[in-house]
Amino acid sequence: MSVIDDTQRFNDLAGLYERFRPSYPRAALDRITAYVRAGTAARSGVPALLIDVGAGTGISARALRAAFGPEPEIIGVEPGVGMRTTAESEHGPGGPREAMDIRFIEGTAESLPAANGTASLVMAAQAAHWFDRPAFYAEAVRVLRPGGAVALMANDKDGERSALVDEYETFLERHGDGYSRHYRDIDFAAELNRMDGLGDPDDSATPWVRTLEPDAFIGLAMSTTMMQPVVRRLGQERISAELRALLERHGATTQVELAYVTRLHLRRRRH
Repeated sequence: MSVIDDTQRFNDLAGLYERFRPSYPRAALDRITAYVRAGTAARSGVPALLIDVGAGTGISARALRAAFGPEPEIIGVEPGVGMRTTAESEHGPGGPREAMDIRFIEGTAESLPAANGTASLVMAAQAAHWFDRPAFYAEAVRVLRPGGAVALMANDKDGERSALVDEYETFLERHGDGYSRHYRDIDFAAELNRMDGLGDPDDSATPWVRTLEPDAFIGLAMSTTMMQPVVRRLGQERISAELRALLERHGATTQVELAYVTRLHLRRRRH
């Protein structure tokens, strides 16, 4: 299956994704901002073009705008029709977030719609595990300015810090189609270190806690592709009942505290 076809699996989930998926912790965004600005300062310039690859409904692109302010141009590259349509409805003329000035365009990680040496940042947030990564890394090197940065970032639920998260992941592993909580255990750092043209490694992990209501926790669960086989097998009513019972066992009937860790990998385009 091609990357574009694979990405279309999110089309029917776009509304849930936009409503329930979290953004990213300020500490991780500040780290990206400082890293990018250090690279552009070396060229006596300011960040120019920021490209968010696999932008989905625009969550990570909005986070970039909030972190960098109004000056850089931000483009969200998204092949999924449903996801991109949702992003455009949030940011287009008359949309509630029009002032954020983010442009979303069709494209893939393996063929970025940008000219050589034009970007200060190429970022993939919650997306790189879907890519043909060697092709993506080569494209990032192509479109980055010397001193520009590539960033891989992902929010992972942390079952080691939370018994609730651990039991939730066990539920998915029991009922899903071969799902494993380790599906994103990829050595991104090693892959980036092997890539010609990239250097200055900066790898970090930021633990944090997201607080949400039980209904939002269930909405978050339903927004994931790994839950869809479970929905087909058990039905939404039974899943909702089982998840509420899980929350009750952990004393989270009125407020759910979800432990996350945000992993970030930064590399700089060599001069």
